[in-house]
Amino acid sequence: MKKRYVLLPTVAIVVIWLLVYILSRYIAMSDVSEPTNTLFNMFNVLFTALAFTGVIGSLYYQTAESRRASKELVERSILELFTLYTASDFQKTKDNAFFCLLLAVKDSQYARFLTSRLFPIERKPFPDSVLAHYRAFKPELATKSREEIIDYDRAARLKLDDALNFFAMLSHKEAAKEVIKHVDFAYDWWRPTLWLIAQLQKENREQHASIQRYCRNPLLHVTLSQLDAIYGYPLLTTEEEIYGYLRAHPWLQEQHIDPAFFAGRP
Repeated sequence: MKKRYVLLPTVAIVVIWLLVYILSRYIAMSDVSEPTNTLFNMFNVLFTALAFTGVIGSLYYQTAESRRASKELVERSILELFTLYTASDFQKTKDNAFFCLLLAVKDSQYARFLTSRLFPIERKPFPDSVLAHYRAFKPELATKSREEIIDYDRAARLKLDDALNFFAMLSHKEAAKEVIKHVDFAYDWWRPTLWLIAQLQKENREQHASIQRYCRNPLLHVTLSQLDAIYGYPLLTTEEEIYGYLRAHPWLQEQHIDPAFFAGRP
């Protein structure tokens, strides 16, 4: 509808300009050609200016439409991600994913097992050292067998994959900065545990040539670096910075992070 307000005046200007030109050519054949030429020149300047105004109006309309579309994109992204993040099904995903990360904080062997399973090759076996943590955090599993707990763990790790994909999607959203301003994704809670997994994943890849050769999925630290930049965190770029951050983080200390993560490190 708005386009008509720009197009119709432009068409009218062109039609009137043509009529004036034809009329001037007809009158120019008489003895009053000089006044007619002057008249035509006046109209020519007038309608050229009007045509230019129409072009400027069209460009202004296109710019306004572009801004409106961008605003609608942000609003739609906010609604979509908020709906997804607060959905009851995704709440279960977050609970299971964070539980896996908490186990990884408390048991370095489980953490390395967990990160190895982010690749399809060079995967480590399930560590028995984490069974005690499982039974302590999940009383309903106290009487379950090792195999049953492994099945439970496999299902929980699938939910962790979903959570990691969510954060990857969030970090690559065109309107991510605006979305994050309006929706709390609890990134402050996720960040320390995710950086632990990201660092171990990176180390695992560097230690195995086969993973470097056959696996091309983006590493988790790429996602976290993008999210850190959006949230305004100081960037963690070196191994020393990452382990220093993990060692000093109050929440990880509160959860009694496994000292084995820092063995042999200054």
